[in-house]
Amino acid sequence: MTTTRSIVDDPVPVRTKGELVDQRGRAELEFVRTITTASSGLRARVRRDLEASGVLPAVVTDIAATRAAADPIAEASASYRFSSAARRWTRTVTTPRATAAFERRRSVLEPLAVPASASVTEADGKTAPRYWNYEFHGTTGGWDGHEQMGFVHHELVYHYLLTKVYGGNGDIFAQRAAFARDAPAETYTDIVDLGCGTGQYTLKLAEAYPGASITGVDLSRAELTYAARRAEDAGATVEFRRAPAEDTGLPDASADLVTSFILLHEMPPHAVRAVFAEAFRLLRPGGHVHFADVGRYDRRPAYQAWNDDWDAEHGNEPWWRTSATLDLVEVAEQAGFVDVEQFELAPGFHPMGTTARKPSIQE
Repeated sequence: MTTTRSIVDDPVPVRTKGELVDQRGRAELEFVRTITTASSGLRARVRRDLEASGVLPAVVTDIAATRAAADPIAEASASYRFSSAARRWTRTVTTPRATAAFERRRSVLEPLAVPASASVTEADGKTAPRYWNYEFHGTTGGWDGHEQMGFVHHELVYHYLLTKVYGGNGDIFAQRAAFARDAPAETYTDIVDLGCGTGQYTLKLAEAYPGASITGVDLSRAELTYAARRAEDAGATVEFRRAPAEDTGLPDASADLVTSFILLHEMPPHAVRAVFAEAFRLLRPGGHVHFADVGRYDRRPAYQAWNDDWDAEHGNEPWWRTSATLDLVEVAEQAGFVDVEQFELAPGFHPMGTTARKPSIQE
């Protein structure tokens, strides 16, 4: 007996927002990912060559000297030349490809990118600092280079590249959840998330502290717009505010936790110091600062420190080196914090946490 079955009876797979781009967009972004993953084996060869050369120090205390010794050896390798060219190429094409894919399906995607009712607060009289005008991570035009850059990066770049390249198809934001739970106190009532972007860490904070009032601060309107939409989709109540992390305009002593995840390496040292000072101002006595950022070079395996620095130089990360060599314990103490601790979520890898307390009035 022969039976027929209509294809409409088959279950339709649930697509993410990013998978609603056209076939060309999916193909282009998947090709970029393939180039990135295919070159990983070549980078492993470069690592073996460098570690066998004997030029890498046991502890990287001078990254410039490490680069001067290791770069010529790497550059002599065909594996290095191909893999480094591939990395540079992918960074030049990723945002333009993703943005073009969005534009071709704008009528479908834009309603999924903007909040239905939530809004972004503009801090009065706050201007973007000079360092903000930069194409971080090779983001063409910067974080506000496209009006829906938050959606473009979260749903296209993250979905097609980062989660596949770095997350093993898993949740690359799981570290954010772990770091949120690692804050010193069991509960918080008022939390400020600095440099919140599209709310990846902000929503993990909302999950970890469901009773807290949370404010996400960022300079990018495009990122904040999509953060507000994501909060709506998650059913989380978060205030999003456009302001510099070092000058939020929020009231004195209005928070008991000021935190960030992977913000400080996007700022020059004077701005990092200003962020710690701002956190101190925002905290009530006894409140905590809880920052996660890139690992210090002197705590990274030598090859990883070399690779981080090379990647920063060629990947639009102007302040990575200064961040990876800045003593954040000293910065925190100079800002007035006590009980300063540093720890690694995964030894030898990113990120490194810096946690401290604002002294109580009695101290």
